[in-house]
Amino acid sequence: MRIRNLVAVVGSVALLAAALTPGIAQAAKSKPVKTTLYLHGTTPIGESESFPAVADTFLPMDATEPTGAEPKSKAITNGVGTPNYQCAGNTLFPVWTGQLVGRVKGDMTLTFHTVGSPGQVEVRVWPDVMSQMCTSEATGATDYVEPAGAVVVDLPPGQGSVEAVIKGVDFEAVAGLMVQISPIVVADLPSPAGAVLGPNFARVLYDTPDFASALEFTCIPAKGQKSCTP
Repeated sequence: MRIRNLVAVVGSVALLAAALTPGIAQAAKSKPVKTTLYLHGTTPIGESESFPAVADTFLPMDATEPTGAEPKSKAITNGVGTPNYQCAGNTLFPVWTGQLVGRVKGDMTLTFHTVGSPGQVEVRVWPDVMSQMCTSEATGATDYVEPAGAVVVDLPPGQGSVEAVIKGVDFEAVAGLMVQISPIVVADLPSPAGAVLGPNFARVLYDTPDFASALEFTCIPAKGQKSCTP
């Protein structure tokens, strides 16, 4: 009788463990979290901290909401020589990088504020590209990588905001993320000295509560983590 009881108890424990295992495994998985990376800067004029002639670095972005009193800005370069479009991290354009670890899946939305005349720009994102990667006939470099997602949007006349939705991305980031706003090249229009034609005198505004330009998306954190950002 005792042996039978022992067998029954062992069997019950095994059944209970089997029933609980899926729940335990599910609980161990990281849940998707809504993530926002705000576009920041350290100086009022973005060119003074991120422009080839001055400082060939990228502007920062992170999950901290902006608190500044006056917006910072950087031009979406137009007509300065011939900026290289086949370039991830071309600091002639507005470029931000920030830390990110996790899987991004679904739509990404970059909401950014601008001032200037109308035109078109392309918003591109790259995971784990934290330095300039370009393809150039002048240097012979062939380092450009295709973005994980991109979208072309119109800029409004005067001051306004733009919602650029990059649909259906699916990628893993193990270190960080880059977002770049590039002017659309209009090669078939006449231009002095072969200049690239794109938006005229447009600037991106960012880093204040009223001009809180930011990139929003859903991210699945790495195992054991609750967030994809520091």
